[in-house]
Parts: sequence; C-alpha cells; structure tokens
Amino acid sequence: MPLIPDSTAASPTRCRNPLVASTSVPPEDETPSAGWPPPADRRSPDETGTGAVDPWARTAPDLLPLDDEDPTPAAVIAAAHSAAPPDDEQPTAPLAGYAPSPVEPPTASLAGFAGPPADPPTLPHAGYAQQAAADATFVPPPAPMPPAGYPAPAAQAPTTVPGYPASAAHGGYPASAVPAAYPASAMPAGYPASGVPGGYPSAGAPGGAHPVPPVSGVPGYPVSGVPAGYPQFPASGVPGGHPAGWPPPRRRRRWGRVLAFAVVVLVVVCLVAGGLAVLAFPWLKERISGPEPTGAPSPGPNAPFAARQAWIKDRIGTALTEQHRALLAGDEAAYLSVVDPAAPQVLDGMRTQFRSLRAMRVAGWTDEPSNPTPVAADGGEQWSTELRGTPCFVTPTCAKAGAKAQTRWRIRDGRAWLFEWQPVATQPSPHPWQVAELVADAGERTVVATTPDFAGKLPELLAEAEKAAKVADRFARTGATPSRYVVYYAGPQEWRRWFTWNPGDTVSGVALRVSVERWELMLYDDNITPEVLGGVLRHELTHAASLAGPFKDSDTMWWLHEGLAEYALMDGARVRDYLRMPAIRQFVEDGWNGDIEFKDPPKGTKGWIVSARYGVSALAVRHMAERFGEARLVEFFHRVVHDGVTVPVAARETLGVEWAALERDCAAFVRDSVR
Repeated sequence: MPLIPDSTAASPTRCRNPLVASTSVPPEDETPSAGWPPPADRRSPDETGTGAVDPWARTAPDLLPLDDEDPTPAAVIAAAHSAAPPDDEQPTAPLAGYAPSPVEPPTASLAGFAGPPADPPTLPHAGYAQQAAADATFVPPPAPMPPAGYPAPAAQAPTTVPGYPASAAHGGYPASAVPAAYPASAMPAGYPASGVPGGYPSAGAPGGAHPVPPVSGVPGYPVSGVPAGYPQFPASGVPGGHPAGWPPPRRRRRWGRVLAFAVVVLVVVCLVAGGLAVLAFPWLKERISGPEPTGAPSPGPNAPFAARQAWIKDRIGTALTEQHRALLAGDEAAYLSVVDPAAPQVLDGMRTQFRSLRAMRVAGWTDEPSNPTPVAADGGEQWSTELRGTPCFVTPTCAKAGAKAQTRWRIRDGRAWLFEWQPVATQPSPHPWQVAELVADAGERTVVATTPDFAGKLPELLAEAEKAAKVADRFARTGATPSRYVVYYAGPQEWRRWFTWNPGDTVSGVALRVSVERWELMLYDDNITPEVLGGVLRHELTHAASLAGPFKDSDTMWWLHEGLAEYALMDGARVRDYLRMPAIRQFVEDGWNGDIEFKDPPKGTKGWIVSARYGVSALAVRHMAERFGEARLVEFFHRVVHDGVTVPVAARETLGVEWAALERDCAAFVRDSVR
C-alpha cells in the first residue's frame, strides 16, 4: 500500500631359527658358565684385528638363555631344538633322544674328506668372513658332554696335515660354524656318540685337533668350510640346505599384501569421495561429462502435437535446470550456456539478472514454464513459453514471487536454446533484478537492494529495515511470517519502471503484492528523508507481514489495513507527536461525522484529506489496542481481513463488544486527541 507523507608398534618380531641359537658361542662380555670355559690364551677379535669369525656371532646375544635358565651348552641346544618352529616353517623332525628319523639315513663318510662330486660348492653365507687363515692361534673348546647312557668318544691325539697351517684345521672353526660339534643328545638316532658320521675316526671329530685344509684351494671342500660328508643343516643361514624331510620355507610376501591392501583402500576412498562430491554438487557431474539427456527421445516432427509439445517442454525444462544449478553455484558461464550465441541482447539481459540475484544473496530458485506453443519462423523449429521465476534470498525456501518473462526457444540437436527473453511489463513485473544491475545487503530479517547510484545509502537503509522488521513481525499471522522482507530503493526512473507501478511523485513508499503470499517494498528516494525513513519502513513492512495470504474486499477494509500499518508506524509514540495530527484536526473541525470505516480514497482526492483518513484510522486502531491489548487486536484483524468475518461479528467474537458501541468509543478517542 502506498504511504503518502504530509510534506550477514613395536615392529613385528621376526621369528628366530632355533638352530642358529644352538651353535652360537657366548659373547665375549658374558660371565663364563658351566660347559663353556673360555680359553686362557684366546685373543678377542679386537686384539687380533680380524673381527668376529663366527658368522652368527652378531645374533648370539639375542639368543642366549634367560637369567633363570641353565646356561650350559647342552641346555641351550636342547632348549633351542625343542622350541616351536617359526610360523613360516614346517616342524623340525624329532631329534636324538626322542624318536629316530624315518626319512634321513646316516651319511656315509668320504675318504680323504673329498666332497661328493655331485655336490656343487655352497656359496658362503652373507655373514661369513674369510678370516680363518688369519687366526694363527686356536685353543680348542672341551669336547661336548654326552648325555647319560651314551659312551664317550675316545680321545685322540691332535694330528696335522703337512703344509696346512694349524689355524686352518677343522678344529679351528668356531663352534657356531661346525655342525659335528652337536652333543650326542642333539644328533639324530643311529649316529655315533661323537657326532661324527660313520667312517670318520673319532680323532677327526670337530672340536678335537683334526687338521682341515684351508677353506680356499682344496678340491672337494665346500666354500663354506664344512666337509661334504657332514649332515646337512636346515636353511636358517647354515650351509648345506635342508634335511630331506624338511621342505624349504615359504617366502613371505608381506610387502605385496600391504601394497595390494593399500591399493584397495585407495580405490574405495576415491570412489566414496567421488560419489559424495556428485551428491553434494550435482552440477559437477555435468561440468565433467556434460548434461545428460532427460525424458523421452524426440518423437519426431510428425508426431502428435501433444507428444511433441511434452517433449519440447522437457527440453526447455532441462535448460532451466542447468541455469538453476549454475545460479546457486555462482557459475555465470554455465548460467549463460543455455543462451543462443547468436542472441547478444539475451546474453546481456541474462547476465544482469544473474549478477543482481547473486548480489541479493539468492539461496533458492524456481522456474515455472507455461506450456510451450510453436512459432512459425525461419531458422529452425521455435517454441515460445512464459516463465514465472521465484528467487529466495538468504534462505532456500520462500513464497512465490511470480516474476514473469516471455521467452522463445530454438530446438537444435535435441537441445533447447534461449534466443529471446523479455520481462513482462505488467504489474507486478518486471522485478528490479530482472531489469537492473543491483547492489545489495542483507540482515537477519531483511534484504535491501538499490542501483549503484544509491549504494552509499545501503548501510542506513539496512539498519532501519532490520528495526522495522521486528515491529512488523508482531502483526503476522501465526505460521505466515515472511522468510525475509525485500526492500528496493528507487530513483525516479526505477520508481516508474519497477513492478510497472507508478503511484505518483507524492508517495514515499509502497508495498506491492507480487503473489498471494508475498509482498515486497519499494521506497522512493525523492520523498524519503532520514527523519521519515524508519516510520515508512514500519508502515510498509507491516503491510507485508499482516496481508500475506488470501483476503477479500481490500477496498472496504482499507481503514483496517492502513490503520494497523499506521499504528505500527507510531510504535508506541505519544499521540500528540503523531505526524498526521494537523490533518486529523482539520478533518474533525470540518465536520467529520464519526464514521471510521473509510474506503480507499478515490483518485483525485486532496492530499490532506487522504492523510487525515490515514490518521483517523490509526487512532481508532490505537484505541482498540489500548483497550483490548495488541494480541486481541491482531486476532480481530485477521478474522476480518483473511477469514472474511464481518466487522460486527469479529468484534463480538474476539473483543466481546458490539461494533456500533466500539465505533462510537473510537470516534470519541479521535476527537479527544485533537483538542
């Protein structure tokens, strides 16, 4: 309604091979224990400068018996052989003292220590150091102590082999590298107590002084320095390989499994992330792969009209959906992609609309096309349709706005291209964002917009609009409060063009009904001053709040519409300070008859009389609010305006009085106010 003035972990422990532990010597820094007396004249590797000879000596400290276990060699060996095999190896065949081996017969001795011709030399273990020749002094360890019940091996005098240094004798090997030094309890059943294979003299048992040629240069000797007639060792780093009954261990492939697992996890994560991205941003799929056809395929130009029309409407709808998504995503290029490149004026209009809506914080958008109609024209098949657009500002839902535009579409390659667009110039169109590039700001309850010429007024305009909105909210019907109040500030040209509304140059502001549930405001710069801005906003926003929804007989209820809006404008101020008091006084003095149910003044009515009627209506509503309370006044208003109840019935049902008597009281209040 127009208002007329008066003037924003530990790493996994690797399984140790028990046989490695069984052949290890105690480390140099351990206290001597039974069965392992250290030689008095033995020099440490550090003294000889040769380093450790035992290839497994580096792991010996980790494999010694615990503090509460028997540290003798036999105990160490028995404990090691009785240990459970690692997870990746087959169980060890029973050892001597338990059960005879059903698979492996005793190994026959080979005369002269010549290795079997069929056995290829065994490459040395990675931990071997060829240092035997460098160690010129060796004191053999004592012979192993056999378990009870077995005869001890006969003592033999040490012998030497001419031409070989003593350090290369077989007894010069450290215990950890000589397999025959197993005590009897550790040898398979059927072997002599000395642990030497059949055919070997007892003096040749390792641990004695039997000479052994040097590791290098003696035919028949394995490179590892172990005679070929010795029983073979399991594959734990010991030369000789596995016994016949012990299959080689399976190689672990932990890294392969880890890599495969990582690849699977990565693929799953990518698929999930991609799916979530498409769900969160549906337009992303179209940007990557292009828009997908929707609806039925083209029925062809010779199909029945209804089928062809439905398909055309679907094509237009697809294009509008692309624009909708692009608008909310802020993608101007995608928004304009539905426009025919041969229509530069349409591109300009669409660009202006996009930028203005984005400036006003558009958060929701709907388009309602009418049924398209064919247009006879050159250049291909063309169809026209009327669009009714609704933007929602700040919030994604709102009442319809009904912004109309006539459009024409060219159908090419199964797609609709927009090549004509023109906002409808009948009230309440065009909306300002359809025809002007706007600047805007938004608060908790309002959105204010204007042209760049008045951008400097936005801060004050928004502040006053926010305060006025709190007042207007009091008069909205329950459940019908607007999501946001929209306020446009217009200069002279915009005042006459926007909404196709030209209320005259004397009006300060107007509330326009853009749809049944939605009202928007327009203020006229020429008639707005800082002194009246707040009052005009309270008046017009109260219209927007109280009149949302269907109602009847707006002309005869003019006094109630404007009386409530003026009551909000006063916002509790003193009656004598009311800006319309001079016009009211004159109106009363000129013989007013006490009737307060004014109709909408006819065109041509004098301005002061129109102002007086606004004032009388305001004072009548003020009197009802003071007498019955504002809540009952608002209920009375909605019963009359929206429910269609007559004034006398509504007065009786909501206020509990007869209207005739109440009207007389209101008239008396008006007269008393002007004295």
